Amino acid sequence: MNIKDAKQQILNAIQAYLIKDEFGDYRISIEHQRPVFLLGAPGIGKTAIMEQIAQETGVNLVTYSMSHHTRESALGLPVIVHRNYTGADVQISEYTMSEIVATLYDTIEATGIKEGILFLDEINCVSESLAPAMLQFLQYKVFGLHQVPAGWVVVTAGNPPEFNKSVSEFDIVTLDRVKRVECQPDFGVWKEYAYYAGVHPAIISYLELHPDHYYMVDASDKNNYRFVTARGWEDLSEMMQLYEESGILVDHALAAQYVQNPEFSKGFAEYYDRFNYYREKYDVDAILEGGITAQNIADARAAGTEEAVALMNLLMDGITYTMRSCIQMEKMIRLIHPRMEDILVKINNGLSCRQIISEHIMDCNKSLDKAVRARNISPSNKKIQHWILHNLEAYLDKCTNEGRDNKNRCTVILQNSFNNLLHGANNVTQQSMNGLKYAFDFLENAYGTDSNVMKKFIEELKVNCHTTNFIKKYGSEQFYRLAGEPVQQPTYNNLYDLNLTDCLIEQE
Repeated sequence: MNIKDAKQQILNAIQAYLIKDEFGDYRISIEHQRPVFLLGAPGIGKTAIMEQIAQETGVNLVTYSMSHHTRESALGLPVIVHRNYTGADVQISEYTMSEIVATLYDTIEATGIKEGILFLDEINCVSESLAPAMLQFLQYKVFGLHQVPAGWVVVTAGNPPEFNKSVSEFDIVTLDRVKRVECQPDFGVWKEYAYYAGVHPAIISYLELHPDHYYMVDASDKNNYRFVTARGWEDLSEMMQLYEESGILVDHALAAQYVQNPEFSKGFAEYYDRFNYYREKYDVDAILEGGITAQNIADARAAGTEEAVALMNLLMDGITYTMRSCIQMEKMIRLIHPRMEDILVKINNGLSCRQIISEHIMDCNKSLDKAVRARNISPSNKKIQHWILHNLEAYLDKCTNEGRDNKNRCTVILQNSFNNLLHGANNVTQQSMNGLKYAFDFLENAYGTDSNVMKKFIEELKVNCHTTNFIKKYGSEQFYRLAGEPVQQPTYNNLYDLNLTDCLIEQE
């Protein structure tokens, strides 16, 4: 199966394991909660899907690489303790708590979340001294004398032996204690994730043209491994975006550091140069603002396959950026609104504006720290929380410098600041809707409504989670018409329904 299907299998298992009976006990006892054994080639996203599952379920996530653990660090150290049995004093040996188990309790204490996922990577690469103890752990979730806390689900992962010379294949006894889930690389599934994660459009379009370059591992020559993984493409994307922002040249030397196959890295570097040429040639930003020219249309009609694919991905990247920002801004406003209401109510009751805002800032920081420690917050939600903190800190500065804790002045400052957020979100929403309309107009004029390019563009809109969410929320008559689908009623609730009027005090 692919990594997306594997994720669903793991998610299903976790949800089942965490079901409780009427007395609050887990329906499946911890001894019968078979750990999931995720077996797959390196770099296809095994760790990434565990982070996504933690974000979706809201539980803790603790990860360990078992290849780095010794028997002592996993089981704990032996200590001598005194006991009295049948009137006789004796000394016996016990084990201190395992570092791994202790970390779970530390995480519970730090986050306040009792349930979680213990993800043990490279489980089939444990040291020889630790291997015998792993059988007991997989069955009873016990390291030494200490059991994994109730409510913690164990998920393990490993690479097939052809990818890692340190792998010890599991025997039947071990396999009979796990839920084996085997997954294979799949470019189509990864592309969905690439849109979600904001992978550079040059990489997406290059792999569209060369899907066989998405993943390959050649370990036949031990002195010259050649491999390309999904992890490598994503890491290259992040570096490319930072290089572009900083004005640093993106070249073959950079690509070869992540795409460790000379043919593939050279091919991508050469394509990236052409991609930049297409970007300058079409000025996609202008097209998405309605600046469609006859020359643009003529160039698009005359374009070959590579140029058309690059152009489509440039359009997708442009509208995705604004749509993602729009959804994030709306979510941020809906989260900050109750805080703004609370601040205004307490100001009107005579409390210090600076004190109330400071308390909200501390509460936001505390919640964010817990989520980061639990590892159940997505990059998008983390960004939203940082936006909230940034706005609250700006309000604090403005109220301190301009309001001087005058409740009337502080109220006006907060009301105006919130209205500015609403106007900003409205502008980005309108920009996104216009961008989608102009993209359709351009492609319709250049290729026609029934062209392969238009069909491919609509297909990409459906694959991309950001564009799908935006269209579902705000609607698009052109999308439904060109996709041949019935018009769906938008689910958007007007942000302007959120106001602070009820919290306003009467102005002096």
